Amino acid sequence: MASGLSGFLNVNKPGGMSSHNVVAFVRRLLAQGVKVGHLGTLDPGACGVLPLAVGWATRTIQYLPPHRKSYRAEITLGTETDTLDAQGQVVRTTTVPELSEQYLAKLCQSFQGSRLQVPPQVCALHVGGVRAYQLLRKGQEVDLAPRPVHFYKVSLKRWNPEKKCFLLDVDCSSGTYIRSLARDIGEALGCAAHLSFLLRTSSGIFLLKESHTIEDLRDNGVEANLLSVGSVLEASLGRCCFLEGQSFQGGQEFAVTYDRNGIELELSNYPPDEPWVVYDRLDNRFVGVGRITRGVNSILVLRLERIAV
Repeated sequence: MASGLSGFLNVNKPGGMSSHNVVAFVRRLLAQGVKVGHLGTLDPGACGVLPLAVGWATRTIQYLPPHRKSYRAEITLGTETDTLDAQGQVVRTTTVPELSEQYLAKLCQSFQGSRLQVPPQVCALHVGGVRAYQLLRKGQEVDLAPRPVHFYKVSLKRWNPEKKCFLLDVDCSSGTYIRSLARDIGEALGCAAHLSFLLRTSSGIFLLKESHTIEDLRDNGVEANLLSVGSVLEASLGRCCFLEGQSFQGGQEFAVTYDRNGIELELSNYPPDEPWVVYDRLDNRFVGVGRITRGVNSILVLRLERIAV
């Protein structure tokens, strides 16, 4: 494959495989030296959508907004593990109260909205420059501060009273831990709980129904499944403009920009410093990423910041 390969990949990560291993697997399918990076990890035991950036696209990850994410989760009551999921060791068992499906649905729905969430002790967050899970392996205490998260939806799908487990559909902000949600629902019910299954169904614009298994990638190649950098950035940011020029270079400033219909944009109508997807007006070629800023004499301009290669 050409070293100039670039784009985004929507991978359906299998359970039991770490995000790092998925990145390594894709990298081995490419020419030597082609960079691959993920847009946020997924726990090894979880499966589903894991977006990757390939080649030059890795340099545009910084422009993508925090991804709203969706999950199908199974929570089992009565046992808690040290990792808060099925991969951990059981640390506590309790009896499970009698629950009606109606009561459980109302309780789960009460978690919707903004709240502070304490991350799991076993996680990849940095504490003093070291991953939390690495400190725990050394026997050191980890004190993780609550973090603001937002749940757009926490909807009960099915309650199984015999197995003491239930399925949830969850829509949430980036940085939310579904393992912590399982723990917190258990605490609200007065019993132990852990996350026994997790499937990520979407991450931003990346959907499970459009994802590719690692078998797909192995058999059909990465290039056949790549999404273009421009299309992903535009769908994620919702902003694009068109420039006129013979050639484009990083740092260039343009006082005149156009929308997709050829109408000149009034730059003062838009907030400064937000990234824009930039195209060549002549042939609709993706140029790169720019920002609205103040140029010479404080005139508002679109400054090219990242040029596609």
